[in-house]
Amino acid sequence: MLLQSYTISQIRALIGLFLFLIIVEVIFLFAGSLGLLQGVFLTIAELLNIGLLVAAAIIIYIRYRKIKKFIQEKEDEELKMTALIQSMPDFVCFKDGEGRWIKTNDFGLELYGLTNDQYVNKTDIELGLINPFFKDAFDYCTISDEETWQKAITVRAEEAFFIPSGELKTFDVIKVPLFYEDGSRKALITIGRDISQQKLAEEQLVKQEKLAVAGELAAGIAHEIKNPLTSLKGFVQLMKEETGVSQEKMDVMTSEMNRIQSIVEELLVLSKPQTRLKESLSLHSAIEYVVKLLKHQALENGVTLHFEEINEGPDDVLGDRNQLIQVFINLVKNGIESMQDGGELHLQTIRHKEWICVCVKDRGHGISDEGLTKLGQPFFTTKSKGVGLGITICQKIIHEHNGRIVFKNNEHAGTTVLVKLPLYNEN
Repeated sequence: MLLQSYTISQIRALIGLFLFLIIVEVIFLFAGSLGLLQGVFLTIAELLNIGLLVAAAIIIYIRYRKIKKFIQEKEDEELKMTALIQSMPDFVCFKDGEGRWIKTNDFGLELYGLTNDQYVNKTDIELGLINPFFKDAFDYCTISDEETWQKAITVRAEEAFFIPSGELKTFDVIKVPLFYEDGSRKALITIGRDISQQKLAEEQLVKQEKLAVAGELAAGIAHEIKNPLTSLKGFVQLMKEETGVSQEKMDVMTSEMNRIQSIVEELLVLSKPQTRLKESLSLHSAIEYVVKLLKHQALENGVTLHFEEINEGPDDVLGDRNQLIQVFINLVKNGIESMQDGGELHLQTIRHKEWICVCVKDRGHGISDEGLTKLGQPFFTTKSKGVGLGITICQKIIHEHNGRIVFKNNEHAGTTVLVKLPLYNEN
């Protein structure tokens, strides 16, 4: 209530009155010097005016002190609030009733790549224009904020979005709407806890359990097929040497048995841990090798491969070069096969702190939302021809290299695959 009782406008009015009384005093003095006012009347008028001046000065001083105290208390409260939210390990944001950002902590500034002078009094839509990378995330915030206002209760939900490093961030978000007594919107408090590692651990646990079951199944199937397959290949070779047997039919049989053998080898890779040759290797060099290897196959399908480094710097990782090359061959081949109308397939390397991210972006037909959730599950495939083990093996290899692989659909067409690996530091 102090702010309403002792406003700056009232102080200005009192100062105006004070100046008016001074002018009156000057007029009295001037009139006295000219002999217009004399004697007791002049003395009384001057005393009354001086008394009013003193009273006005005292009132101005008292009210100034109260306003100064009020402002100081508010500044102290704001400092305490700032210290509190800065000490929190979570994202904290205060918005007014119109959705404009009032206050956030350093976590929020770093997360969205903002500065203090950029975000104050800006809405999510305006912030999406300032940092277009997060436009989709800010647009979603606008929608979820409105849903919270409509429900008029505290809302808790999970929100996920990608950050520039290519990492998928998942937050456990709590939104608290505040209202004035008349029911109008006052403010919205948002607190988001980063649960990305927790979600990743849960996903990895589920995948490992599935892989363990699939591995046991794969081992049994592979060993059952391998021995008779070897015998069949031997007999086909003998038949080739005999006369009167169609060479074309023999070639078809050989091709199909080679295909079965490659499936058996994939099953064996899935069924047991692979011994990795740990060595420092240039990821950039490995990807260049893959691009050269698949360049002609891509051109035959009307696809042009483009590879670029987004930011220069160390690109060494610790791992098995052949296995990593196998991963990127699989991903690039998938991209080429999905682009039935041809086009450009882009590969990029992006460094972020102690990580390096490889981005493989095609312009194919994309993957359904349901398909994205199932990618990596053994024997799931989106191809008319395929066993559904390629992505599973890719995920297994990247996981064994302490990395992560993420799939997402592009905004207009195609799919982006993000492979994140830790940079090698010999120290």
